[in-house]
Amino acid sequence: MMTSRIPPTESRRASMRRTKIWVRLVIAILISVLLSGAGMIYWATQEQRNLAIAQSRDFAISVHQMTLAGLTGMMITGTIGLRTIFLDQIKETNHIEALKVFRGDGVIKQYGLGFDGETAADALETSVLVSGESYFSVIRNKNGEERLKAIIPVKAAENYLGKNCLFCHEVPAGTVLGAVSMEISLSRASETASSFGRRALLVGALVCLPLTVFIWLFIARLVSRPLQEMTEGLNRIADEDLEHARPLPVLHADEVGEASAAFNRVMEKSGEMIRQQRMARIVFENSLEGITVTDAQSRIQLVNKAFTDTTGYQAEEVIGQTPAILKSGKQGADFYQAFWSALQRDGEWRGEIWNRRKNGSVYPEWLNVSAVLNPQGEVEHYVAIFSDITERKEREEAMTFQAFHDALTGLPNRLLFKDRLDQALAHARRSKNRMPAVMFLDLDKFKQINDTLGHDIGDVLLKEVAARLKACVRATDTVARFAGDEFTILLPEAASPADAETVANKILAAMQQPVSLGSEERVVTTSIGISLYPADGRDGETLMKAADAAMYQVKRAGRAGSCFFSPELSDSPTRRADLEARLKDAFINREFVLHYQPIVDLQSGVVHGKEALLRWRVGENELLMPEDFIGLAEEVGLMVKLGEWVLETACIQARLWQLEAQSVRVAVNLSVSEFKRPDLVSVVRDTLRRAGLTPSLLELEIAEPIVMQDGEYARKVFRELADLGVMLSLGNFGTGFISLSVLNSLPLHAVKVDRSLIREHLQEGSDRTILGAVFGLANALHLTAVAEGLESIEQLALLHGFSCERAQGYVIARPEPEGA
Repeated sequence: MMTSRIPPTESRRASMRRTKIWVRLVIAILISVLLSGAGMIYWATQEQRNLAIAQSRDFAISVHQMTLAGLTGMMITGTIGLRTIFLDQIKETNHIEALKVFRGDGVIKQYGLGFDGETAADALETSVLVSGESYFSVIRNKNGEERLKAIIPVKAAENYLGKNCLFCHEVPAGTVLGAVSMEISLSRASETASSFGRRALLVGALVCLPLTVFIWLFIARLVSRPLQEMTEGLNRIADEDLEHARPLPVLHADEVGEASAAFNRVMEKSGEMIRQQRMARIVFENSLEGITVTDAQSRIQLVNKAFTDTTGYQAEEVIGQTPAILKSGKQGADFYQAFWSALQRDGEWRGEIWNRRKNGSVYPEWLNVSAVLNPQGEVEHYVAIFSDITERKEREEAMTFQAFHDALTGLPNRLLFKDRLDQALAHARRSKNRMPAVMFLDLDKFKQINDTLGHDIGDVLLKEVAARLKACVRATDTVARFAGDEFTILLPEAASPADAETVANKILAAMQQPVSLGSEERVVTTSIGISLYPADGRDGETLMKAADAAMYQVKRAGRAGSCFFSPELSDSPTRRADLEARLKDAFINREFVLHYQPIVDLQSGVVHGKEALLRWRVGENELLMPEDFIGLAEEVGLMVKLGEWVLETACIQARLWQLEAQSVRVAVNLSVSEFKRPDLVSVVRDTLRRAGLTPSLLELEIAEPIVMQDGEYARKVFRELADLGVMLSLGNFGTGFISLSVLNSLPLHAVKVDRSLIREHLQEGSDRTILGAVFGLANALHLTAVAEGLESIEQLALLHGFSCERAQGYVIARPEPEGA
């Protein structure tokens, strides 16, 4: 088996990389010190040697002068023949090797060659005679000993050492007469230099030991320890161990101190970032909304728990996949193309999308996708935040249904009927071969049944009538409950009057069948008015008026029949026209009265207030409810005047209760005309002043749909009314789509849950989710919840299961005039 071998150089490098930095610093400093010390010792040794050589040169010059002086004296005394003995004595006395005096050419010519060895023996000696320049050089003998080789010329001069050379030598001044050659041993100088070097090395070694310890302590304290503390701190930061991470002391203003200060700043910033990351992680994992993070290629990198809870996919099942794994197929390529175009153009997209769970079920979600860019402006990630809006859509659908359908019968209401009528007329104008028909139905003597058998029985009758009417028409036709006991029918595809007449006859026949009303059976007939497009009108309002006029004609003719509208009926009074005419005289005739219905605490049974309910006495035995004439009063401009009368009458009555020590709050409903009048606040203030009523004993109720029309205006008026000390409540709560922000900004005291919600959801076997959500919302906003329209003991018992504090309705007390 072949194994790879790491080169020694790489091994040493790896070993060095593993060595602690303080060790490397100590080694580096010591090597630098040693190299510097060695260099200095070497330099000093060389200087010592050079000094010894220079001294030897000076000594050679002295020997040269001494030799010449001696030879000159011998020449004067005539003892020159003993010169060899003299030279040997000098050589021995001064420890000179190879001392020699040799003659130049001028002396040889004048005096001859002299003794053996007194002539130039080699080219070096000859060159000195020729050049007249001294020669000094360090040489080694055969034994390797160093010697200073010195050849010093002798030049003729008139005064050389006090003698005139020219007196004896017949040569010009400056002529080289000869030279003195000698070799001086440098052993002593070398030994001296070596001894100096050894002593210097010893001293250096003695200095390096404590120096090493000092350097180690210095580096350990000022470099190694801070670096180690930095390392430990950084490791703790990396491990997110903020509890044990400590700032470093900044002892000096040097690089280590700056690094320590920088580390402290990094630790502080990192600590904040880690805390933010922890918080972000907690938010990420505990968010109720699903979160998905992808890379630039839309591959999923991260999901949270809510993602798993919503989709059913575990994180490991989707990481590396694209969000297309959730694609439901309910939305086409155009949708996704628009999605990506907006995301690339704007950097974000938000909207509703349908996705598929792991179990295959399809669900709607609200999705918000944002692109995360790097500093170069390129996409690095996409972050998608989504929430399952299944329940919200179900609630919206339920609330939409409630907004456009009658809560009791489930039939379309007035709004939806008018919308469908407008659509049918638009189709008829385009097709030219359709004759939409409108029917207006009113039950005969329905009020008598309500008064004698009760509202519960009346509700049973209305449900049965709704079922019979639906059975008499086609799926494309619309049956609506218009108001009270009034129904309307739209036949959008009627081809002739005969089609409408056929349906009317079926209805009349169906209504001839007895209806079980409690313990008895009755036949309840209906009066039907019919109008046709385009003969009787080209718009919905005209057709409705025509059908109403035709129905009123049936009433006048004896009821229980049908009648087509004819032009002559335009001049006949309709019920609406009759009411409108009588409405104008109602104030003069004092036909309006207020009935008061108690609002009680469900726990204690204490009456906390009474709602003022308007009634209109039409004749001796007929008492009209507000829904029968309020809309008409609004249309003819009498509502503001009527509202002022209701407000003043109710405040006076509340003042009388106050004088009787009852202190019961009176609740008054404001219509849309009253609420929008610019002087509403001053009218309320003046009314309270005239009645002498404490403002807190007046409660003004405004319907939710009115507030929804202009939230900003509603906030302004509500605040001004609240400043008067008046209590404020929101009526018809739960039937509209008022936003939470608007609701939360209103200075409300209470909300009144609409009777339609109570009737529909507060019965055995019904789905009470929506009703629970409505009461829960009121409780969350710290508002008193009042349930309206309780009509049975069963409803009252079921209501105790909700967070509802107060209630009103027939089962508690019917509205009665004061003193009745």
